[in-house]
Amino acid sequence: MLKLIKFLFWFGVFCLSGILMVASAAYLYLSPQLPSAETYRQVQLETPLRILTADYKLIEEIGVRRDPISYEEIPPMMINAVIASEDARFYSHPGVDFRGLVRGFYGFVRGVNLGGGSTITMQLANNISFDSDSVYARKLKEIPFALRLQQELTKEEILTLYLNLVFFGQGAEGISSAAAVYYGKTVDQMTIGEMATMVALLPCPSVCNPITDPERSRVRRDVVINKMLAQGMITREQHAQSLAEPVIARRHMRTIEVNAPYVAEMVRQELYAEYGEDIYRLGIEVTTSIHSELQNAATAALTNGLENYYDRRHGYRGPEARLSTAGDDQQARWMSELAVRPDYGNHIPGIVTYVLDRSIGVMLRDGSTVTVNWSGLEWARPFISRDNAWPIPTQASDVARVGDVVRLRKSAAGDWQLGQVPELQGAIVSVSPDNGDILALVGGYDFRYSQVNRAIASRPPGSGFKPFLYGAALENGYTPASLINDAPFSRGDYRPQNYERNFVGPITLRNAIKDSRNVPAVRLFDQLGWEKVFDFAGRFGFRTENFPRNDLTIALGSQDVQPLEMATAYAMIANGGYRLQPTLIKKIETLQGVVFEAPTPETEFVVDPRVAYILNTMLRSVVEAGSGRRVAREIDRRDLMGKTGTTNGPAELWFTGFNRDIATSVFVGFDTPEALGESEQGATVAVPIWIDYMKQALEGRPENTMHRPDGLVDRLIDRDTGEIARPGQADTIFEVFMAESAPAEMRNQQQPRTPDRDNQNTLSTEIIF
Repeated sequence: MLKLIKFLFWFGVFCLSGILMVASAAYLYLSPQLPSAETYRQVQLETPLRILTADYKLIEEIGVRRDPISYEEIPPMMINAVIASEDARFYSHPGVDFRGLVRGFYGFVRGVNLGGGSTITMQLANNISFDSDSVYARKLKEIPFALRLQQELTKEEILTLYLNLVFFGQGAEGISSAAAVYYGKTVDQMTIGEMATMVALLPCPSVCNPITDPERSRVRRDVVINKMLAQGMITREQHAQSLAEPVIARRHMRTIEVNAPYVAEMVRQELYAEYGEDIYRLGIEVTTSIHSELQNAATAALTNGLENYYDRRHGYRGPEARLSTAGDDQQARWMSELAVRPDYGNHIPGIVTYVLDRSIGVMLRDGSTVTVNWSGLEWARPFISRDNAWPIPTQASDVARVGDVVRLRKSAAGDWQLGQVPELQGAIVSVSPDNGDILALVGGYDFRYSQVNRAIASRPPGSGFKPFLYGAALENGYTPASLINDAPFSRGDYRPQNYERNFVGPITLRNAIKDSRNVPAVRLFDQLGWEKVFDFAGRFGFRTENFPRNDLTIALGSQDVQPLEMATAYAMIANGGYRLQPTLIKKIETLQGVVFEAPTPETEFVVDPRVAYILNTMLRSVVEAGSGRRVAREIDRRDLMGKTGTTNGPAELWFTGFNRDIATSVFVGFDTPEALGESEQGATVAVPIWIDYMKQALEGRPENTMHRPDGLVDRLIDRDTGEIARPGQADTIFEVFMAESAPAEMRNQQQPRTPDRDNQNTLSTEIIF
């Protein structure tokens, strides 16, 4: 026994000597490289990046929050809690607890945890300067710096620095910020139990968090309180009161007021490229162009539209998983499964617990069970392919089994429905025709599900590009009444087809775009040449340098463009043809003041306003009687124009439309392009999403169209041939022309009159406005 004691004594002496030698050598080597105390004595205020809407509602807060306080502002009980938990010999050691290091090393040799030798001063040293994957290597670096800190700072300064720098989780650095974030209090307002809870966070700010895991936090808090009692820092009465306190904490930072994560990420990336990591701590506040009401409407329209207008129509793909029903721990296993499955869009996860004839029971994340009746199940025909979902279910067991992990959503009436997370994705973007402000932007079904921002991802627009082909034609001497032949056309192996698989012969440009005829568009592109079309489209913001040359399929939108580009280009048609630069960031402020403010755009016309006006009227025809006529049926306004887009497959569906106040583009498609189903068109999915959004966006706003510029004339023409109408001829329309290209009038020509909205089938009607 005596030999063992001697061995342990000399072993301890040997270890201590070794540590002292290593520490001395490290100190001598690193000392010249260590920063002076003056470089870190003053802790700077750090405030996270805040991103706001144009009406100053919070979109996102990213980064850490730190509000440094002085030693005098730190309650003595807070200091006691830290010392009791982290460094009981703080006031007696020289910054390094060599006895604790020996104990930690001995435990390492034995393979047991006997507590480390890390002091508050060493933790401060690590927070300031060092980071390493190896705990022991890091401690060797901490030692010389801790000794330097001990030489240059008082114990009070070390404690103050430590409590101002240490991370408490939930984006809070420093005890002052932690008190505000977790309890909405100042440090001196916290109870002993709350102070102990904060101290218990120090080793594990994520795992032991009172917000995310209050039970684990309570256990660790009680350890701190017990240590405070053992070291005589609190009375038994205070000890009992503190242990009896419930662990109640919640995030007291401002809650997110507007759901716009794709916007937040766009802003973050732009700022990071300019300022780097500093954006997370300098108190930068960014005001965006986003309007909160429009953003909320866009989010709801896209989310609901992807679910209702496509996904449910194509059948039920089955449960996300199928769990075992065996074992006594079924409830616990199922609850664990639900805990790790997030909500997506309108859908929450659940597990089927029973199946009756015409209903099922589903357990939710909180352990409750809800009933899904037949009205919420009958839609779920089994998915076979994009064009086939069969057979129609007749009982609940055709749809679900006990143990199925499913998704539920609530109907408008509040009833539970079986659901599923859509595979189809999409985007919606609104741009102001006045100044290019991005008013709303949603880049996908749910940012938590996929962070790909489809609002700025490039996909073929299909016929949505045709307005810029027809605009180039108008600029080069064509009129809306010009005829183009809808007849078989070929160039080499390329033979374009119309959607209807037929030909109608000579057709006016107005009717060709209204009915979205493909062959006339290709023939027109061939007549104009790609140079003129690209020149026109490039002035509307399209990056035509990326478009393929000498490719006739460009006429049908085979090239890649962004929904944001589409919305901006259509906004330029809406405003009469002056240049817009899409703007998201309106103002950047720091704690020192405004550092950036978006300039007011200058009015620079990129096209004759008369061309833009005629395009407005042609796109109104699309909405009144063409592929976008559902818009006119469901929104009782005469100031809406737009164009559908459908690509081969069809793989992408679009609708982009506008009035003078707002231009909006909707895109839907799979992230990896594949056919959506033979019956799908822009009109079946994109148009109803656009309608749902624009109904809310324009609610309460008067009708507003582009002002008619000078230099335009109206002529009564034959609707089909485009020729000047004969006196008394039926089936005519008033067409608008640029004065220099208008056909000569016949005598006794009627004059255009104000449209009669209640009688659209009169002898002659003005097309628009």
